[in-house]
Amino acid sequence: MDYLSIFTDTINLTFMEIDILGKVNEKKLAYSHTLLPVFEAIINSIHAIEDRKLNSPGIIKVQLIRSEQAEIEDSLPPITDFCIYDSGVGFNEDNFRSFNFAHSTYKRGRGGKGIGRITWLRAFQKVEITSTYKSENEFYKRVFTFAPTQKGIEKHQNTKLENASEYTTLVHLKSLKEEYQRWCNKKAEHIALRIIEHCFSYFLDENCPRIIIQDSDVEIIVNDYFRLYTKNEVTVRSFSLNSREFTLNIVKLYSPKADNKIHYCANFREVFTEKINNFIPELDSFITDENGDRYSVAVYVSGDFLDERVNEERTDIIFDASALPFPGSVGLHELNENVIENIQELFSDVINKLSNTRIEKVRTFVQKHPRYRHLLKYRKRELANIPSTLSDEKLEIELFKIQQSLEVEILEQAQHAIDEIKNTDADSEPDTSLNGLSQKVIEVGNSKLAEYVIHRKLVLELLESKLKRDTHGNYETEEAIHKLIFPLKKVSDDITFEDHNLWIIDERLAFHKYLSSDIPFNKIEEIESESKLRTDLLIMNQSFAVIDSAQPYSSIVLFEFKRPSRNDYNERENPISQVNKYCRELLSPNSKDKDGRPLNIKDGTPIYAYIVCDITPKLKQFADDAGFTVLPDQNGYFNYNSNYKLYTEIISFDKLISDSKKRNQILFEKLSLPTT
Repeated sequence: MDYLSIFTDTINLTFMEIDILGKVNEKKLAYSHTLLPVFEAIINSIHAIEDRKLNSPGIIKVQLIRSEQAEIEDSLPPITDFCIYDSGVGFNEDNFRSFNFAHSTYKRGRGGKGIGRITWLRAFQKVEITSTYKSENEFYKRVFTFAPTQKGIEKHQNTKLENASEYTTLVHLKSLKEEYQRWCNKKAEHIALRIIEHCFSYFLDENCPRIIIQDSDVEIIVNDYFRLYTKNEVTVRSFSLNSREFTLNIVKLYSPKADNKIHYCANFREVFTEKINNFIPELDSFITDENGDRYSVAVYVSGDFLDERVNEERTDIIFDASALPFPGSVGLHELNENVIENIQELFSDVINKLSNTRIEKVRTFVQKHPRYRHLLKYRKRELANIPSTLSDEKLEIELFKIQQSLEVEILEQAQHAIDEIKNTDADSEPDTSLNGLSQKVIEVGNSKLAEYVIHRKLVLELLESKLKRDTHGNYETEEAIHKLIFPLKKVSDDITFEDHNLWIIDERLAFHKYLSSDIPFNKIEEIESESKLRTDLLIMNQSFAVIDSAQPYSSIVLFEFKRPSRNDYNERENPISQVNKYCRELLSPNSKDKDGRPLNIKDGTPIYAYIVCDITPKLKQFADDAGFTVLPDQNGYFNYNSNYKLYTEIISFDKLISDSKKRNQILFEKLSLPTT
């Protein structure tokens, strides 16, 4: 009779009172932790080998079993099973008894929570275990299935072996659930790197078991990868935080994947990670050493506090609220700050070099876009956050975001300062802190103004170029001139202040109630008309004071643009006659406003018409015939029609550009821009 088996069954009947299926359903496993069950099995194997107290490191083999079919052609088939073999003490009576207890305290000294095996059944359909172990100088073979059932332990057999002489244990994690397969690393080398990350502290020990990954006919010795990736160069640092001690293992990781991370560990195992570039933006990619080799920075943080505060699933660490006054309390924010301080100190030369590279790229960019120049002074830290690989287009988007943030900050500070001034006693001393704010307001405003002034300079140069003949002897069309000043087929609500150049004609034109560009009267929202007449620009200005009997317009402005150097006008295309027609249509009793009421422009409401063209012989004839008066500078004509309250001015292109340059001259001079 197998008394050992009877004893084991008695253990099961007496102590397996917990519902394993219920426990499995209770414990959740995030998809990002798909490999955690594999890591738990490997750690168990490491402990089992340690318990044998061998004179040489043992062996752990991780076999990958894949689906027979790849998801797509030329792709690796997904992994369905993991088989973890080891040469440890195996599932002897002590280990098996511990396995039968949820929340077992058997491995508490090693940080064991007693529920690691529960994660196996969250990701896998079942686990088959075969273990050969020694008890009282006799070898036994224990076989059982761990399944998501109420008992958990199924098909248990424990038999004595007559001729066995080796310790072997196989933990077969079987049938990875489909939803987890999508998240499981497919490449063996990637799994090797994840094992290194999770078990990093174990690899530092010269007695670390030899861990081998077998993927079909390919074998990877993870310990060799560790030496290859780290070059056996690990910097160890320590610090104290609120009387708690922490140790940092900082390594240059020469792996094929750029992955700068802080790994927070408990009981020699990774629990969670933080990206270093969240704190040090410069470290967002590979770093190149003096030999031209690329590496990432990996920092492993350990300490008793982390061992004590790790949760049951080993997926999180419970930190204290920041800045708690109690001795021994530690917040994640304060711990991060200390870790980052050590990284910055150790890699200061690299970080400064990368930071200067990024700042220099921004500096080069703002030479062409001076509106962002002030960010080099007030937002240097944020500029260093911008990846150096961005295109100019994406770089400007990032600069715009930073500028918007700065402008909001200045607006809030300025409003606060104004409120303070209002509430300050007249006899009080002036607040000197306002000087810094004033300087910031001026610098930020000047940067935006500088770019706008340069824009004006370029627009005037472009307009001048459009007045000249091209290589074929042709002049630009009037549409090209029109579009430069205001977009065609648009109304004022369609565009922003920066999208038009009405300032070329008159700065005041930007402040209007309604503007339509190249739209027929019968399509204009502000009026109801059946006429298909179409002026180039129609501007309706808001009145300063509206009374019941008054129309809400202080004036109406019309614009006609003509092709440069045009001299082939006929009577139908006479621009003076055209503006008169527009005026008659607006003043017609048939014209209505947008509500269908008579437009009935109030008597005395002035109408201004501007004809922008070159003063060619034919145009001069039209002006003389209509009784127009020559402007004092001889660059145009003007006339007043008292019947329509219509003031008409003919402006030459030369006068338009010359007058605009004069108005902007002081701005150009302040930026040292040429004014001629």
